[in-house]
Amino acid sequence: FEASIGLILGDASLNTGNNGKTYRLKFEWSDKHKAYIDHVYNIFDEWLISPPHKKERISPNGNLVINWGFQTISHEAFNPLAEIFLINNKKSIKDYLIKEHLTGRGLAHWFSDDGGKLDYNKNSKNKSIVLNTQSFTDLEVISLAKGLNEKFNLNTEIRSNKNKKIIVIKSDSYLLFRSLIDPYLISEMAKKLP
Repeated sequence: FEASIGLILGDASLNTGNNGKTYRLKFEWSDKHKAYIDHVYNIFDEWLISPPHKKERISPNGNLVINWGFQTISHEAFNPLAEIFLINNKKSIKDYLIKEHLTGRGLAHWFSDDGGKLDYNKNSKNKSIVLNTQSFTDLEVISLAKGLNEKFNLNTEIRSNKNKKIIVIKSDSYLLFRSLIDPYLISEMAKKLP
């Protein structure tokens, strides 16, 4: 459950095939994160029927794109996640989400999916972290940033990126952020940190 909260804040999706009687989680990541895919697969192994499957496509500029995906079985055990995240079958953020449901484990998965450095300059001393929240509304991003501050005491700010809002966890919260996520972060995803 804790991992699921962070994964759904990131790239995972919930869907139903029976009008909300049960739900399933769907996952998909690029080939470069295969170790993380296997890690998440192992978390959900008792809820899966088949291993991650390879998906290949040609991008608009002619490059081969390889992704890996898998999904859980459809089960009522995932219904509480749908109650937390879905409004009219669309992912949405409620004001209480961070306070009541996000843990360090969930934050580690959210970062693994949608996080990174603010500054990619090689010699930068900036330790700020970005959570790419462009898929959420402005009000939802404000709610998420406020929740991170209130629950975890993380110093956050909201910035624009391509006319969408992202959350920046400032450098002065870097050590606190690391203390929250380090127990749950696999080494492949630790490479995304400053």
